[in-house]
Amino acid sequence: MNIIPFQSPDFSVRVVEIDGEPWFVGKDVAEALGYEEPGNAIRQHCRGGAKYTPISDSLGRKQETRVISEPDLFRLVVNSQLPSAEKFERWVFEEVLPSIRKTGGYQVAAAPVKQATEALKLTPLAVRAARAFGLDKNAAAISANQFVHKLTGVNLLENFGNTHLVAQNQDALFFTPTELGKMMGGLSGQKVNLLLAGAGLQAKVGEHWKPLDAGKDFARLYDTGKKHSDGVPVQQVKWSDTVLPLLKQEEVA
Repeated sequence: MNIIPFQSPDFSVRVVEIDGEPWFVGKDVAEALGYEEPGNAIRQHCRGGAKYTPISDSLGRKQETRVISEPDLFRLVVNSQLPSAEKFERWVFEEVLPSIRKTGGYQVAAAPVKQATEALKLTPLAVRAARAFGLDKNAAAISANQFVHKLTGVNLLENFGNTHLVAQNQDALFFTPTELGKMMGGLSGQKVNLLLAGAGLQAKVGEHWKPLDAGKDFARLYDTGKKHSDGVPVQQVKWSDTVLPLLKQEEVA
């Protein structure tokens, strides 16, 4: 059994490799997330079957220690009231897990069915977290799909035959990046464009911004009545204000 300690200036978590998969010491996770009674938190929020493994304590004694899976770790994150829970989540999923995969701590190329199963388990939790951040249903679904795709390599929307979701409010008003910036406390249009790009909603093609598949639910193209030097009509991209929660999330990331 391979025990891997991970530490940052703010958190410390031990990860145990069991049958080629990472399991987290439940007490470490619960304490990092500010739960006053780690044992109760694990029993209340974790749905996976109780799993214990012998781990040496500070005196070298073997103690049967509760470990939890990735989905259960995410459940503890979602239910934590600690302001730094989001920071802990980013640390685990952007640094700890990629480090384990990179160093061969457990299998990187899991079977497709296994990967899809993990994606299906994580998606409802990711949607719940996105909704907690203030995103509407479709924005939460898009964000959750992007998060799970990044984590597992499985794009569930694409596999279900949907490259995008239809906007909930087709009559929503659409605004320029400059107008959105004013709604966000006076950000410049340039800054908003960078946030849109950082959120994976648009990309720059030549001198112009173009909505990506993930952004098409929020964007509309408008004819400005002008033409480029080659005669092609100049179009302006405007965005629904429903994109604001995504931009605010990107701003604090």
